[in-house]
Amino acid sequence: MSRPRASLTVTSLLLAPHVEVARRHGVPLDDLYSAHHVEPAHLQDPEVRVPLALVYDIWREMGRGRGEPHLGLRLAAEYDSRRFDVIGYVVASARTVGEALDAILRYQRLLFSFQPLSLVIDGDEARFVTQPPPAGPGTSMPGDLEDFTLGGILTILRRLLRRDVVPRSVRLRHPAPADTRPYRRFFNTEPEFGAEVNEFAFDAGLLSSPVPGADPSLHRVVARHADDLLARAPSSLHFVDEVRRQVLQSLRLGMPTAADVARGLSLSSRSLARRLADEGTSLSSLIDEVRRELALTWLRQADRKTLDIAFMLGFSEVSAFHRAFRRWTATTPAEFRRAHAAG
Repeated sequence: MSRPRASLTVTSLLLAPHVEVARRHGVPLDDLYSAHHVEPAHLQDPEVRVPLALVYDIWREMGRGRGEPHLGLRLAAEYDSRRFDVIGYVVASARTVGEALDAILRYQRLLFSFQPLSLVIDGDEARFVTQPPPAGPGTSMPGDLEDFTLGGILTILRRLLRRDVVPRSVRLRHPAPADTRPYRRFFNTEPEFGAEVNEFAFDAGLLSSPVPGADPSLHRVVARHADDLLARAPSSLHFVDEVRRQVLQSLRLGMPTAADVARGLSLSSRSLARRLADEGTSLSSLIDEVRRELALTWLRQADRKTLDIAFMLGFSEVSAFHRAFRRWTATTPAEFRRAHAAG
């Protein structure tokens, strides 16, 4: 039996910046807090989680004649990654754009109880994708929130580089509004509306661009702290964590299949796929995530050979591991090791 959609949560850090905006727009926050069993006094605690449905309801209310047109884009233009707390400092102190985006992806479990963010590298093009969990009745993501989420990532890139970043293309899931000019002004390109995912594409070469004001020493300190938080964080995704553990165990015997993982959890392959879909993820995504995290960990250990790492991760050839690693990080295992050794 799948868990109810109300079990999906986000950290209060993501809600706090918009509370005052919502109050100014007349959103009945106290009523919404009560409806979702949230204690307002606890929202200042960064470890508090709030229902994703509450976030949706707040944005939905702001869009019901209470707010302003294109509110998501306006708030995205003002976004500051330091609102992510420790994650924001890992991002801001990164040496390159690729390292900054890697931090956002690596630590997103500290922000969400699902995995909405991904980076896809295809040749000379990179695509940053924001994908909300599959919608159930009354749980579709408000369009303004989709604008804010994707636009906020682009704003982070622009602030990191201290210059404009013009996407090659922009795709948004929601229908086109009557006036698309604010989108052209924000993205500097005409978005495609009604797409399957929210994403913007950019030159993959940008990932190797140095970040002005990078602080490698601070980055090492805050990244260690973020790693500790990630290791200690009590995830609300108990089922996904069980699947991740099963994937880790199965990798010792080779590349895990859906049947292998499902058998270890006493489930059918169909039930496994359905429950993961309820959590906004899939087995292939989790396998990819686990392999990526192991690769980054093992490559930091000088005594492990790249060949051994490739085979331990279930790759039949080293070249396949190199291709996957470049897709994950926009660099090679050797380049990653040299950068890590240089500190």
